[in-house]
Amino acid sequence: MVVNVKNQRFSPKNSGGGAIRRHRSWRGFAVEHVVPAIGDTFEYAWQSDLHFCALHDIVLDDGGIRAGDAAENNQKNLRDSLTYVPKGAAVQGWSQLSQRRNSYTAIYFDPAELHEELDQRFSTELGLRVYFRDPELLMYLRRFSTLLMQDEPDELYAETLGLMTVLQIQKAGAGKDLKRPGISRRALSRVLEYVDQNLENQIGLDDLAAVAGLSRFHFNRAFKAETGETPYQYLLYRRLEKARRLLGEDALSVEQVAAAVGFRDASYFRKAFKARTGISPLGLRKSAG
Repeated sequence: MVVNVKNQRFSPKNSGGGAIRRHRSWRGFAVEHVVPAIGDTFEYAWQSDLHFCALHDIVLDDGGIRAGDAAENNQKNLRDSLTYVPKGAAVQGWSQLSQRRNSYTAIYFDPAELHEELDQRFSTELGLRVYFRDPELLMYLRRFSTLLMQDEPDELYAETLGLMTVLQIQKAGAGKDLKRPGISRRALSRVLEYVDQNLENQIGLDDLAAVAGLSRFHFNRAFKAETGETPYQYLLYRRLEKARRLLGEDALSVEQVAAAVGFRDASYFRKAFKARTGISPLGLRKSAG
């Protein structure tokens, strides 16, 4: 199931409009990045059957939030703070934004779907929390805000990042890390072979997890524990290694090489290649010639 944020019970009132919103959904979770109009004033109410966690880059001139039966929180500087609202919990409040570029990045995830992925171990101990700090969650949600700026974000990277974000929320609730699952050598060998045979295709975390016979969540953690890299990092490495060989043959254009190793965007391929090798694709071709 792909999460649909639009169906959730979020009711902004009296907003001046003009917000910029980018939203993407994957199986079990969705992410959005929202930039409200500068100086906007609005009221809101939120309750959902999804878990919700948001990273705020917001400064208020005035405002307040009430979580459940708690007293209203009137904190103004919300930069780098997080709010977590588990399914069924309710928050309401109002905001008068400062005259700056405010924004927030939020992940919404389906507890039923990810409960199954986590083998019935998703913690419900982390209750509703407003304006708390967690460096790892902050880092993951910042990466999502950058990812959503891309027209066609890499699916494997996005899925991996989403599951790592949910894992960090789980760790915050459980107060400890989860037991690391293993992957057999035979299963790992099948995955590596599958990657090499499908470098020109779009490969998702679902595909690799199915080859290994694990859930997406367990596969992602087991693969990194075994290889020292995330599935996305390994896939990117293999694609760029193949690209290096193809560029040395001088038979394909840079755009054709990018497509041959699974990059839908040639400009992104150029950036990734230079970041990994220290030289541009054309620079490598000239040096080889």
